[in-house]
Amino acid sequence: MMSNIEVIIPVKNEAKNLPYALASVMEWADKVWVVDSESNDDTRDIAKAAGAEVVVQPWLGYAKQKNWAIENLDIQSDWIFILDADEAILPTLKDELVSIASKPVDSVSESAFNINRYFIFLGKRIRHCGYYPSWNVRFFKRGKAKYEEREVHEHMVVDGITGALKGHMEHYDRRGLEVYMAKHNRYSTLEAKEILTQLSKKDETIDASLFGTAQQRRRWIKHHLYPKLPAKWLCRFIWMYVLRFGFLDGLTGLRFCLFISSYELLISLKMVELKQEERGRDS
Repeated sequence: MMSNIEVIIPVKNEAKNLPYALASVMEWADKVWVVDSESNDDTRDIAKAAGAEVVVQPWLGYAKQKNWAIENLDIQSDWIFILDADEAILPTLKDELVSIASKPVDSVSESAFNINRYFIFLGKRIRHCGYYPSWNVRFFKRGKAKYEEREVHEHMVVDGITGALKGHMEHYDRRGLEVYMAKHNRYSTLEAKEILTQLSKKDETIDASLFGTAQQRRRWIKHHLYPKLPAKWLCRFIWMYVLRFGFLDGLTGLRFCLFISSYELLISLKMVELKQEERGRDS
């Protein structure tokens, strides 16, 4: 049975995570594209053994890599789903996706859909902490969406109406905390650069609005509230653990809030360093 959906999974060294992502889509997607940025583990072999189509594309950046895939892969289905290698589509969401894609594409008023997901941290599903609900546009009509050009935490820009689905994905990085921490170290550098760039340019492709979508609210906070906060890591902890009820996730919730707060501290310190380097170049 054809689902009229093709799945794109960008990967690099995802041998531990990829089997779970593939298992959640291979049985029903028309085609699964694994876009590999030159892995040196068994990632490509795992993808080929599962029946996925493997394409090697050297790393272009988080947004550019996905946009390259959207624009260059020989996608024939009307609908595309972007899935990270450490994510899996849960059954209820799969049923929703297949139901939507089974309709004539012009009869669906929405061009794209926000997808909610659960985060797994230290083996437990996080249900609060500001990490649930966690909405991202992942499912869209071919030719109707692409990623904004950001270094990190990029969102999709949609041509048309964006809806929301009830089903969930699950985010679970099985490579362990060492890899998670290394990723946060890398992300914090990119995030610090991006914040300083956007504060100076203010030419967002996604409008910053306190009363808009989840993505617009996050962008508004980044632009108007975040720069004025003292001790940003502490404010992040209070927001996650107290205001977003992270304490209801028990000890794991406390550990998760502390972990994300440390990421915020890294961003703040790297912003200071970048400003010092810029002043040094100007002097």
